[in-house]
Parts: sequence; structure tokens; C-alpha cells
Amino acid sequence: MKDKVKKVINFRFDRYKDIEIKLEKLAAKGLFLEECGAFLWTFRKGEPKSLKYTVTYFSEGSVFNPDITDNQQTYFDYAKAAGWNFVTQFNQMQIFYSEADNPIPFETDEKEKFDNIKRCMRKSFLPSIMIMMLVCVFNLVVQFNSFQLNPIEFLSDPGRLFSAAMILAVVIYEVYFLLDYLIWCKRSERSIAGGGECVENISMVRRIVHIIFMSFFLAGFGYFLYYLVFKISWFGVFLCIIQMPILLIVFRLSINYLKMKKASAAINKVISITVLIIADFVYLAFIVLFTIKLGFNIGADSDYRTVVWPVTATTSHEYRLYRDDIPLTCEALYGDLDYDYYSYEKEINSTLFLTQSNYRQDSLPAKDAPPRLVYDILEPQFKFIYHLAKNHLLEIPQWRDDESYEPIDNKIFGTVEAYQQYYDDTPTGEYILLFEKKIIVLNMEEPPTTKQISIIKEKLRI
Repeated sequence: MKDKVKKVINFRFDRYKDIEIKLEKLAAKGLFLEECGAFLWTFRKGEPKSLKYTVTYFSEGSVFNPDITDNQQTYFDYAKAAGWNFVTQFNQMQIFYSEADNPIPFETDEKEKFDNIKRCMRKSFLPSIMIMMLVCVFNLVVQFNSFQLNPIEFLSDPGRLFSAAMILAVVIYEVYFLLDYLIWCKRSERSIAGGGECVENISMVRRIVHIIFMSFFLAGFGYFLYYLVFKISWFGVFLCIIQMPILLIVFRLSINYLKMKKASAAINKVISITVLIIADFVYLAFIVLFTIKLGFNIGADSDYRTVVWPVTATTSHEYRLYRDDIPLTCEALYGDLDYDYYSYEKEINSTLFLTQSNYRQDSLPAKDAPPRLVYDILEPQFKFIYHLAKNHLLEIPQWRDDESYEPIDNKIFGTVEAYQQYYDDTPTGEYILLFEKKIIVLNMEEPPTTKQISIIKEKLRI
């Protein structure tokens, strides 16, 4: 394999000139095409040569075909007679080379060439792009629904924002792709109608757009790996990285096996895509089961111990008791508590929009369980995020008509605005405290005393 080189090549049917020029430049450097795929192309090392490449399209071509069709073979013989040697194919794309300085072009009918490109685009590329866009739009709708349900969780979660940004970038890029292709079609139609050729789709603007998109995609992917490593686990990175290669290997194995069995292209396509979908579901199910059984945060920094606690007279449940450092504790509020089963948890999520710090002190379920404590500190980076978070916190669903938030004196906590939750006209220990640059959501089992309020202000530095 030392004489082989793999390169990532991004291509499109209407940009055949780009491919031809690139292959000729690589041949001049001693790299000769042997096989092409969706993205990864294989080159053979050798002595540099001056070769001419041509890219043509044949609508019967397909990766699912068991063999080269009779019409394809006739097409190859015609090319051979014109001095062009067949190199490789991918779907409808056929690539030939010639060692002649000025080889005879064997595709001379520009209108037929143009119509052939459009047929090939309609057969494979355009449907796949439309399906991808529909999937991406559906994901964006799901993301938007998640944002509407809880904008605080969404805007403070780097993973969700990253996912939404990447999906949106793909949609924008694919829309640009379609517009660029439609413009090329119109320009080529006018050129051919005037006796000219298909327009060469080589544009500096397109290259700049492609560079910007790839830079954004690679930077986003790098951040995603960083997020997985430092916020979740190395194992999370491993699972994410191997998912696509595993699915591609399964897909290719299915295609090659059915080719070996001489299955028709239609049968091969249906079965292989079905196998790919099933493999994807199986892989996701494996991740879910693994997470349920062993947990996903294998590399998490939080220190914890595991205890088995009786839930009923006959059943027990395993609990994790964390030992995170939290600023305000039940011990500070209620004094020394003779209880060894508290769990102290801290989770901080931060984005360029919002930082959410969640702290909680939980006791195990029991009738005589000691008090619990939960509080969030929100630090919005923009005014509109501040108001969005405030409105969400104060919003009460219609079905919870027995709850309300009533304003309280700002002097109590030194706030700009402050609200206390009421349940059936009875005050509870849940507060929404709004300061100039942050919001604190405090949830206690009962309203705090004057002394406890002083402790809260001291510990949370308000």
C-alpha cells in the first residue's frame, strides 16, 4: 500500500472541468487515479506524466450494478477507438485518460452532453440532496421545538447549539448548491442555443463559499470533539468517530456481496439501503443500552460513591451520591445534619449566549428524609437573552392554574425584581430572583427564615 495515496475529493456533475484539471495536475506530480468514491479517491504513485483526463456521464452507470452493462461496454469501446483509456467510474460518472497532447474529444454533441448531465443529476445527486435537506429541515424543526419548550436549557447547552448551527450550515450550503446548479443550467442552455458549449462551472465565488463552509465545518467538528472529551468522555468521542466508518463498511459490504451474487441494481439498492438503516438503528440501540447499563460519563470528573437503597419492602435501587463542591448547602442553612447519604451535584453549561450553573443537594427517598435544595444561577450575555429567560421562568402552563408567581419586596434579597411561587394561595420555597446581570432560581422545601436569607445572600454573593 506504500504506492497508494488516498485523497478527499469533493465533486459534482456540473463541475467536471474542476475534476479534469485536478487530475491532470496530480498526474504531473506522479499521482494517477485508480478508483474514486463518494469522497475518498485512490491514487497510484509513479513517474510524473503529462496526461489529459476527461469526465463523462452515462445514465446507466451505478455502484449497484453487478457488472458493466452492455451499453457501457459499447461506450468504453467507442472511447478507446478515439484514443481514451477507461480509468474508473462512480455511479454515472466515467473517467478516461489519454497520453496524446491534443486528443480527439469523443463527446462532440454539447446538447447531448448537457442533457446527459441533467439526467444523471436527476437520477442520483438531486434526490440525495433533497432528502438530506428534508432531514436537516426536520431536525431544525425539532431543535426549534426544543428551544420553545426550554430556551434556557437550549441556549446554555453547547451540544445543542453546535448541532443546530451545523445543520443550518448544511441547509444553507445545499441551497447554494442548488441555486448554483440551476444558474449553470440556464447559462449552459443559452450558450448551447447560440452554438456554444456547456459553460465551465469554475467560479472563484464558489470556491470561497466552499472554503468558508469547510472551515466552519472542520472548526465545528473540532469543537465538538473537544466538548465530548472534556465535558462527556473519551468513550463518547470514540463512539461518535467510529459510527460513520462502521455504517459505511456495512453499506459497502452489502453492496459488494450482492454484486458477487449477481443481484440486479434495483434489488442491490433496496437491500443495501435497508441494511444501512437497520445497522444505524442497531448502533444507536447499542449506545442507548450501553448508556443505561454502564453510564456514558465514563471520563467524568465528578467524584461519587454508589449505594444500594431500599425503595420498598421488597425492592432496592442503586444510587450515585456525588461529592461536588457547591456554594450553598443544607448544612449552612439548617445547621449540622446527622445524615450520610446526601448527594452534592454541580453542572455548569456555558455558551456565548448564556451560562447556566445548576446546583443541587438531594437526599435518598424516605419518609423522614432531610431537606433538599436546588438552585440555578443564570448569567445571560445579552439583554434579549435575559428577558427571554425571565419570561420563560415566569410562564406557567394553563393546566397548572393552581400555581402563580407573586412579586415580593426587592429589599429582601437585594434584587431588581423578585417573585415567590404560590401553590393554592400558599407561599412555597421557590423564588425567582432577578439582578442586573444574573438570575437566580432558588427551590427550597419551605420559605427561608430571615437568618437563612442572610446565609443565602452571603453564600451566593448577592
